[in-house]
Amino acid sequence: MVFLQSLESILPVVILISLGYILQIRKWFDVSFSDNISKLIMNIALPASIFVSVMEYLTVERLIKLSSGLVYVGLATILGYVVAFILVKVLKIKPGRRGTFINTFVNANTIFIGLPLNIALFGDKATEYFLVYYIINTISSWTLGIYLMTTDSLVQTKTEVSFDL
Repeated sequence: MVFLQSLESILPVVILISLGYILQIRKWFDVSFSDNISKLIMNIALPASIFVSVMEYLTVERLIKLSSGLVYVGLATILGYVVAFILVKVLKIKPGRRGTFINTFVNANTIFIGLPLNIALFGDKATEYFLVYYIINTISSWTLGIYLMTTDSLVQTKTEVSFDL
């Protein structure tokens, strides 16, 4: 029953993707359509959706209540980094690609793919849990993830990184 409910939730997304693909093949959209719709989604619809979700589903009380989840998400993220570092060695990822590999392995695309998919599958009740994950994922991406990518070089030289505010 749960599987059918999940399938029912994700089916509209699959139908929309299929419809877009078919309409593109039949040349219903000109070249500028993709850029225009992308700008609309990235600059207006998505930020508005995130803002409304945060204002509606994440209060200080709920964040405190869900703060124990931050520990679990943090531990899962640390475990992800450990597994990614091991995979870099096992798969013999070349220097210059290691930081990107690790960041991609650990830090998911939570906003553009994760949020809509999460809401489609689990409904609005799951949004607050998603936002707890999003907090850790964003901190991880913009701190350790960016650090690993900027210090990973094709040439093994000592790189000094400074953080200026």
